[in-house]
Amino acid sequence: MGCTRSSGTDPAIIGGALKSLSLGGSFASNWRLKLSACSLAVFLWALVRVGAPDQRAVSIPVTVSLNDPGWILMDDPVPATVDVRFTGPPTEVFRLTAVDGVSITVPVTDVEGEDMVIALQDGWIPVDGYPGVIVQEILPSTVRIHLDLVETVLVPVRVTTRGNLPENLALTRSVSVTPTTVRVTGPASVLQQFDSLDLIPVDLGQVDERGAVQTTVDTTGLARLTMTPSEITVRIPVEESIDRVFVSVRVLADTGADEGAGGPLEVLPASVQLTLRGARTQVSTLDPGRLRVVVPPAELIGLGIAEERRVPIVVEGLPSYMTVSSAVDTVVVRRQTEP
Repeated sequence: MGCTRSSGTDPAIIGGALKSLSLGGSFASNWRLKLSACSLAVFLWALVRVGAPDQRAVSIPVTVSLNDPGWILMDDPVPATVDVRFTGPPTEVFRLTAVDGVSITVPVTDVEGEDMVIALQDGWIPVDGYPGVIVQEILPSTVRIHLDLVETVLVPVRVTTRGNLPENLALTRSVSVTPTTVRVTGPASVLQQFDSLDLIPVDLGQVDERGAVQTTVDTTGLARLTMTPSEITVRIPVEESIDRVFVSVRVLADTGADEGAGGPLEVLPASVQLTLRGARTQVSTLDPGRLRVVVPPAELIGLGIAEERRVPIVVEGLPSYMTVSSAVDTVVVRRQTEP
């Protein structure tokens, strides 16, 4: 007996078809709700992105752009900050005021005098890169600036030194500078205060046989001034240093210091040894007779007969740029009895 196959549709195929019809029907029945939800999402995104108009007041710094080379700004503007109220999309206002920061730049092209009061303008605050942001109000609405004329003058420079030359060197003449003046540009009221400018001190301990060093003007507190040239050559004429000994130089006491006191003066010791130090050429050619060792007259006032007193001595006739040392720095002076 043979089996017969049913000619009906397969149940699996019928189930899949029914499931597809169910999904299609669900979408068809809810499409209005889903479209509304999508539209709401787009609206909320746009609201966050663009935002409702917002206001924000911040304090911003004031800067000055001076475009007249004949004048110079002397102080910060008054006030140095102003309060500005911005309006626009919240995200852009926040980015401008809290993230990037902003300032107002006051352009000055036509100077009317040393003191100017300038009305602030909205356009001086850069908001171009922030869509929808505008400047609503600036308080205060004006700033005051103080200017001065720019002048250029020649000012002499003054050199100072510190420390001592190396032991093997000695000066032969005074220190000099090249050039002797500098061209200084700056506020007229400041330039009037200077009759000279100090150079940064030269350390003599760093000088060698060439005797020339470079230095600059000491610009401490002179930020508004510009100077040319920027470097000054300081010439320190030096030569090999030598010693020369004068074994016996007589000590002189001024007997006229106290005329009514009586007899002659006796000095003990009567002579001293001197050691002269300086540049070779000058020391070796010095005339010994030029040096005198004396007792200052004021030290002998009131010295009575047969009285003695220890007093200092002084070397006179010492040429410039030389030093002298003595084996003793005091002597005893005795007033003798009259013969």
